[in-house]
Amino acid sequence: MDIYNDSNSVKELFFLITNMISEVLDAKDKYTEGHSERVRLFSVEIGRELNLSEKELAILSLAAKLHDIGKLKIDERILKKEGGLTVEERNEIERHTIYSQELLGRHPVLSPVLEAIRSHHERLSGDGYPDHLKGDMIPLLSRIIAVADVFDAMTSKRVYRKRAYTDEETLKYLKKQAGRKFDADIVGIFLDLYNHGIIDYCRGIYRSKIDLYESLDLFRRSLDKYNRPDIDRVYLMMGVTLNKVWKPMEAIYFLNQGLEVNGEYKYRIRNEIAMSNYYMGNIDELYKNFLYFNENNAHIPIAEKVRAYNGILIYYWKKRELDRALIYGEELEKMYREFEQEDYSSKDDIFIYIERKRKDFDDMIYIKSKSYNIMAEIMFDLNKLSDSIKYYNYSLSIKAITGDSLGRAMSLRGIARVYYEMRNYRKAEAVSVNCLIANHENKDKYGIYLTSLLLSDIYREMKNYDKALFFLIKAKELRESAKKKDDYYKYYISEWLYQIENGRGEHVIDDINNKLAEKGYSDKIRGMIYYCMGKAKERKSKTEAISAYKRALKIFTTLNIIPLIEKVKERAAILGKQV
Repeated sequence: MDIYNDSNSVKELFFLITNMISEVLDAKDKYTEGHSERVRLFSVEIGRELNLSEKELAILSLAAKLHDIGKLKIDERILKKEGGLTVEERNEIERHTIYSQELLGRHPVLSPVLEAIRSHHERLSGDGYPDHLKGDMIPLLSRIIAVADVFDAMTSKRVYRKRAYTDEETLKYLKKQAGRKFDADIVGIFLDLYNHGIIDYCRGIYRSKIDLYESLDLFRRSLDKYNRPDIDRVYLMMGVTLNKVWKPMEAIYFLNQGLEVNGEYKYRIRNEIAMSNYYMGNIDELYKNFLYFNENNAHIPIAEKVRAYNGILIYYWKKRELDRALIYGEELEKMYREFEQEDYSSKDDIFIYIERKRKDFDDMIYIKSKSYNIMAEIMFDLNKLSDSIKYYNYSLSIKAITGDSLGRAMSLRGIARVYYEMRNYRKAEAVSVNCLIANHENKDKYGIYLTSLLLSDIYREMKNYDKALFFLIKAKELRESAKKKDDYYKYYISEWLYQIENGRGEHVIDDINNKLAEKGYSDKIRGMIYYCMGKAKERKSKTEAISAYKRALKIFTTLNIIPLIEKVKERAAILGKQV
């Protein structure tokens, strides 16, 4: 079969297989998790400095991503063995480059990738493996991967040594071995990349799915040293990350600097500035941004068009025009399908195809996950709770592919919240516990706070007041971690409902009145505060309780949040009244 002339679907299948196979390797050994992706990022930066062609960079990217794939055939007991290896075990480890060829097959189209992978442990001195090649006999791409691989391996934790080497120790080793074991020109390029912030940028890209604050530090370090014309990509990632940690004013500062560069990332930066404004409450900027992209449609990358459409989806959701939001949700689905069917060019080299597809895939899949979360929220507001869970699960499946651990926890919490609303408290509890575990793994205090509040609410409804109080106390300890005003006030709502459930409703009325006098939170939170007031006054005065419920109902009706409308009506019915 001539893969060049075969259908686009074969290329698509090959892309998906190569994208997933390295993830399987990372999952097999926690000590090398992410290693292949970091080596890919470092290697491509070296290749760019060497002015490699688009095809050569594409081959390098794929080979670096799959460079350790042969380890899938090695016994886990050897890979995870603490301390030294026996001669037999060492020989087996060194066979992983050969195993890579066996796993990937020997189709002639793949020969440049297999060649780069097979020789990435060769050394200029001839004491590498498996073929003991010397000097220029080692393929250029293998020499690139070798430097990237050694740097990442030495600076990462490994089961067989007590600690990771520092960057300084590792760079010193590379300099010492330049011209002996490693290509001196490539080591020199790598040192230059390190000294000018590009390696920190690459690390920040990888860590952005795991630890936002660590990635932010890495981007700051990169920016301090960066000296390349494409500095707009660092400004962009500073802005993206600051938005994710709810610092939109700082984000706009960096994004505007990136926009002034007027470079490759200008459309991406425009979209992110619109999101910064949205986070600051300037929701109309999402609409203006959408109009800009519609008017300047000609040369805009598809991912940025989709991002603008995602912005208009959020706009109509927040404006409570849910029918219009659903229309744009359907438009987004069409765009996702068009992207998946996009042919690029039937004449594209398979490696160029895979690399272009990878870049677009990384962009598109993140936006898709985000839009599914919004659709889940819209379905929740429309009381279509099964559909809400469906969209959260769509988002969750995407995050499993991308390794977005922070996003995964958010989707889990969304699912738990829907089960809570469905009064399926056992499922809500199980999903919330999984979410809390993920929050702790991510060291995400904000996430722990929100999930603790949800668990307190769940256990309160299950009449398990000891556990409800335990998680309420945990949430109180972390209340200051709340990045949105609404989330800060959610603690008070959970606390009041706990107190009311335990017969202390009259004791919280003054506190509720004080919070009603405050400003800065959303109408939805104000409606929930009135709902708490109604519950608190049920025993004291049914008339006053109904009055509070009417205020809550008016707010929820305006917002068109059907589950909350039903909740208020249910309480009024218990009192024998209609609202």
